[in-house]
Amino acid sequence: MIQEPPESRSPETRERPIITMVPDVESADQLARERPALRDWMELRLGWWGFVRKNLDEPMPPGVGWWQTLGNLLLTMLVFQFTTGVLMAMYYSPSPQSAYPSVKHITDTVTAGSLIRGLHVWGSTCIVVAMTLHTLRVFFWGSYKKPRELTWVVGVLIFQVMLAFSFTGYLLPWDQKAFWATVVGTRIAATIPFVGQDLLVLIRGGDEVGALTLTRFYAIHVMILPAALMALIGIHLYLVRRHHIAGPVIPQKGAPQPFFPNQLFRDVIVVIIGIGAMFALALLFPPGLEAPADPAGTDFTPRPEWYFLGLYELLKIMPAGWELVATTIVPGIVTIGMLFLPWLDRSRSRHPAKRGWTILLGTFVILMIGLMTLKGILETPPHSAHSAPAEQHARH
Repeated sequence: MIQEPPESRSPETRERPIITMVPDVESADQLARERPALRDWMELRLGWWGFVRKNLDEPMPPGVGWWQTLGNLLLTMLVFQFTTGVLMAMYYSPSPQSAYPSVKHITDTVTAGSLIRGLHVWGSTCIVVAMTLHTLRVFFWGSYKKPRELTWVVGVLIFQVMLAFSFTGYLLPWDQKAFWATVVGTRIAATIPFVGQDLLVLIRGGDEVGALTLTRFYAIHVMILPAALMALIGIHLYLVRRHHIAGPVIPQKGAPQPFFPNQLFRDVIVVIIGIGAMFALALLFPPGLEAPADPAGTDFTPRPEWYFLGLYELLKIMPAGWELVATTIVPGIVTIGMLFLPWLDRSRSRHPAKRGWTILLGTFVILMIGLMTLKGILETPPHSAHSAPAEQHARH
């Protein structure tokens, strides 16, 4: 409020003060604090807009492009996996008597059940593909080097957890394919020296695959692994935000650009393509069911999913007594090598041409895994094949 100067008034009104009202900024601010809009209320308590703006404005090194979209694609696919998994868990019953009928009920009766199951099944395959491409990009670009060593290590652990998801989820339909593949898969544990048989009993809940195996796999699949995955993803995202995304192998000229809008646009396009591919596969190739699991049956040849076929084929070509090489030594060396890669690769350069032995050895391992996987795909027998050769082989 202001008062009009006395000299500007008429003589008869000079004795009487005239008050003119003007906007009170302090009162408006106080009112906004007392009765904030929903956006201001959320911002005051959560700081969500500041968090969003910080991520949208994150500076991206010059040259960052389409290859850096795989991380957000993986996160989106994981959201779909958790969502479809929760929806199926509402109908699934983890017991040998009811597991198969409950999966059949989901597939044939529940509204959109076939689509939901298809998204979950094909989603696991798409995640392995996207994670493999993401890992290869980081490896060949040398993005695991200082100061991102721990980011790489946590990423390798996430990869292992995702493979464990695929293995434990494979048994849950309790059909012939799932049952006998799990029989062969769990037999691998028995090849470990000294503790193999005890480990086999621990995994199966007994000497044979049965009710306890199913409930243990279900508990691991829906409780232990999700908790481990969320913790590892949280750590991984924190490390990525702390050290930022590594730029191209050869630094490019130019100033860093914010994540929004160019990189966000690329992320959206790749996510749409990836999720669209999942829906297309789920609709065009819905997952089926084999006959119900029959522990007494001998007319089904177990075959693991394609991402385990390389190890399966390696086990098949091992002579009797050498199974340990395929089941423990080779996978162990590859896993340990990946975990310690940032310290084994002593080159200070990220350029592939200056990391000779690392790139050569890594390419050899990748080609061997790819060739063994291709061999397994090409030699996959029809379902009418007799016996379970890998199971018999593992028992020798």
